[in-house]
Amino acid sequence: MEAAPLVRIVDASLGVDAQVSLVVSRVSHPDRLKSAWSSSGATLERIGDRVHATSTVEALARAAGRSLELDEARAVDRTLREAVAAWLGTAPPIKARGRLLPCNVRPLVMGIVNVTPDSFADGGQLYPDGHPGRAIDHARTLVAAGADLIDLGGESTRPGATSVDAKEELARVMPVLRALVSDGVCVSIDTMKAEVAAEALREGAAIVNDVSAAGNPELIALAARTGAAYVLMHARATPADMQDHTEYDDVVAEVFEFLADGLQVCEENGLAREQVIVDPGIGFAKTAEQSLALLRAVPQLRSLGRPVLIGASRKSFLATASGEEGVDDRLTGSLTAAAMAAGAGAAFLRVHDVAETVQAVRTARAIATGSTDWDPVTR
Repeated sequence: MEAAPLVRIVDASLGVDAQVSLVVSRVSHPDRLKSAWSSSGATLERIGDRVHATSTVEALARAAGRSLELDEARAVDRTLREAVAAWLGTAPPIKARGRLLPCNVRPLVMGIVNVTPDSFADGGQLYPDGHPGRAIDHARTLVAAGADLIDLGGESTRPGATSVDAKEELARVMPVLRALVSDGVCVSIDTMKAEVAAEALREGAAIVNDVSAAGNPELIALAARTGAAYVLMHARATPADMQDHTEYDDVVAEVFEFLADGLQVCEENGLAREQVIVDPGIGFAKTAEQSLALLRAVPQLRSLGRPVLIGASRKSFLATASGEEGVDDRLTGSLTAAAMAAGAGAAFLRVHDVAETVQAVRTARAIATGSTDWDPVTR
């Protein structure tokens, strides 16, 4: 895979014709670009192979034209303009097996249903006792409370979790999925196994939430073949040992570049960008400080041009921010994270507490924009 030039927009709030804060990476001659760019009066700093700048769009385009080969200069210009447009605009709607999810209108709330005995926040509440009725009832309650879609998982991805085999995972999720699909609910299957995703898609799931961090190319191929939407998430290693892999020089830059590479891999495997949602993987191989940094960076991730999904609900990093250690004490922190992520442009919010999240985000949105519209998604 040939690395294309990348442009990450940090701040373009003054508009496309004003000074923009940005980072350029993966150009063949960063020093040559920096030298040509400096004559425009731009504020520049090179850190590693990345050039950080405050500049106009036109100044960067001219500098690239003077310092890089023609094809690379054109790639910088195209990527720059697309990134600024994405930063300034709304998230594009997402295609999911005949559905068009309008995350360009308002953030969509994804209710979490963990059919597991060991998930960090709700393990054992829906499984094994009362299976599958308890999980079905809970999912229907979330939909009634305002969930636009349900993320259904049968294997815990909490730090330290051990894997289960596909047969067990399918036994957990499929009865629940069939009931929800029968209800007309948009269902996302949360898995890292192609066998599980394939069966879920056969039974009507619309989204593959790939918690393997694109580690299983067959999941991408399945989404491409079936027209399902695909969640491209950043993580490292496996849930069992991911918290041993939290060393980053620049977590925002590295996650952004991973997701950019993942989008290219998706396209090379036949999956259209219009089907891809990006997720920075809050809490997956991240310290609390790194998770907070990524939440602050939601606008930067939007310059990838794809809808951003944020899953911060009840996660342990919230305890660092709020001082409240218990999982059951993290509701306020979860709602704050959801409201701020939505305000920063997140398109999907993956949450446990749907009714409270809808109320918080809807109120924050009304304050910020004056709009009280919150139309339900057509199923």
